[in-house]
Amino acid sequence: LVSSLPTWSLRLQWLLVSHALAGVLHVQICISHFTMSTYHDRAYSGHDDDWFRMQLATTMNVWCPRWMDWAHGGLQFQIEHHLFPRLPRHNLREARSLVKPFCSVHNVHYHEVPFLSANAELVRGLRDAAGRCRRMGLEAVGGLKGTQIWEGLNAEG
Repeated sequence: LVSSLPTWSLRLQWLLVSHALAGVLHVQICISHFTMSTYHDRAYSGHDDDWFRMQLATTMNVWCPRWMDWAHGGLQFQIEHHLFPRLPRHNLREARSLVKPFCSVHNVHYHEVPFLSANAELVRGLRDAAGRCRRMGLEAVGGLKGTQIWEGLNAEG
């Protein structure tokens, strides 16, 4: 597709815009998922891990005013998206107004933070995950050197 553009200038512009948009999408998905719990057990085996509670434990919302909905594209409502995956994005804010009070009444944690706080949580979460990997013995197997990540970062050719 890029090679079909007539000039190098247009090709570069297309690549920069597409990567910038993909970067925004990537950040939004990372902050909505990476800082939350990961499910490792047998699913739906009791009251504490029913489907509804698991969706709320494994994702979070990014709070923003209504006028910023266009910038987030509906991705700021990950809780509602996980609960109602086929709900059109223009209805997610309305679903939030129903889900959030429902969670409050039933004492289920509804995690929603502003964008900058979500990014801070992400950085802390990634740092903590790296620390856990370090403590679990990554150094005992030679650290990063020799791993697929190392080989990918140092690939030649």
